[in-house]
Amino acid sequence: MNKSHVFFLIKKNTKLKNLKDFFKSNYDNNCIIQFETDFEHNRIFLNEIQNNYSKHKKTIVLISKNLTLDNFNNISPTMQEALDIIEIEEIERSLNI
Repeated sequence: MNKSHVFFLIKKNTKLKNLKDFFKSNYDNNCIIQFETDFEHNRIFLNEIQNNYSKHKKTIVLISKNLTLDNFNNISPTMQEALDIIEIEEIERSLNI
């Protein structure tokens, strides 16, 4: 099983284009995304994450202790739990679940 993943940290000065480019270049990778501060969730970035969630080939996990989103279940409070979600979804894909 492939346990590889890529990580993207959304900082205060991160441009939306950077996130779009990240998704474009990591279409076939499991992605973990985290905001620099857990209390400032930019709606534009969240919309981009949700839009890519449905068309991304692999798993996308958002690390946050304070966030809930409609139509996006892969929100994890810690990096370890994000890795666990990726592993579970890799197993499900390998079993065609």
